[in-house]
Amino acid sequence: MRTTLAVLGRLIAYEASIVALARREIQRWATAAAAIPDPTLRRLAIEAIAIDAGNAEAAAAFAVTAPRHLRRTTVELLVAQQLLLDYVDMVGEQIADLQCGLVLSSALPATISNPEWTPGFDPFNDGGYLVALTAICHRRLRQLPSISAVEQQAEVAATRCAEALAHTHTAARSGDVAELRRWAAKQAGAQGYAWWEIAAGGNSNLALLALLAAAADPATTHACAREIASAYWPHVCAMSTLLDSIVDHERDASCLNFSFVSHYPGTRAARDGLIHATRLSLTAVRPLRHSHTHTMIVCGVAGYYAASATPGSLAASVAPSVIRQLGRAATPIVVALRTRRRRAYARSSSPTTAKCTNAASKPDSRS
Repeated sequence: MRTTLAVLGRLIAYEASIVALARREIQRWATAAAAIPDPTLRRLAIEAIAIDAGNAEAAAAFAVTAPRHLRRTTVELLVAQQLLLDYVDMVGEQIADLQCGLVLSSALPATISNPEWTPGFDPFNDGGYLVALTAICHRRLRQLPSISAVEQQAEVAATRCAEALAHTHTAARSGDVAELRRWAAKQAGAQGYAWWEIAAGGNSNLALLALLAAAADPATTHACAREIASAYWPHVCAMSTLLDSIVDHERDASCLNFSFVSHYPGTRAARDGLIHATRLSLTAVRPLRHSHTHTMIVCGVAGYYAASATPGSLAASVAPSVIRQLGRAATPIVVALRTRRRRAYARSSSPTTAKCTNAASKPDSRS
């Protein structure tokens, strides 16, 4: 009961002080996306925000651990980091060559260590949109008190995500998963997970977001950063992308999109894999500083995808087992997310997540 109340308190703080800040930032970047000169890149940037604005809003939840006077800065950092990932992901899907994909996705680690980063493509006429996202992430991170404590772990997490994105996009376009499997086999901490589970986890930026938020806490130490990195990778990262993939399973199959969960031999194996990752995620975040916030994140990720499950789908058959694994702490979050979803449907007659209507549909998303 104490954990449930603490998680509920974090959720209330997020709704009261974070959501409005996040939505203003999302709108600001949406305006910038609409001004991109190249019509293709403009369309991709606008679609990335339209489809995945919820990801950026959710990413800002990590800012509840920031001191009040640093909350706006932290929200700006987290929202920009998520929008950057979603844009790189969307543009990266159009790139067939692995090396070009790696150059593009190198924007992610550049937010930590390279303020002079520019795209390696000529021309890349997005009016400086990608560079602006990268630069604002770098500047806002430098304004936080514990950057030195998290910097090394954050760069590792960002580099891993960048590499996973590029390898996944290449596998999706070629149909050959050999390079992606080799990449997954090289990743530290992969024991106990199948290659597609590690590949899925690599596509998640949750470890990076958690580390960036920790930079806002003056009490964060190098040891804290290592503990956060170890908790989120691979457990929380794998759980989040696998849940996203399972929600998209039927749509991905009809669109021939890349699907991580399609590599499970059946529904029972998929359920067992998700339960395994969820159980390890909860166990891993409990010892962390601000453990109730990290528990809220784990429950929020699972709750979001459970609320998104379509009746009769693979997700609908797996989600109840995942929610039961979370226990009582997830109840207020699941209820809140389902209420939000019902309200969203009431405001719109058509779903906003129909990713098969254009060639830029995402194979997966991270949060």
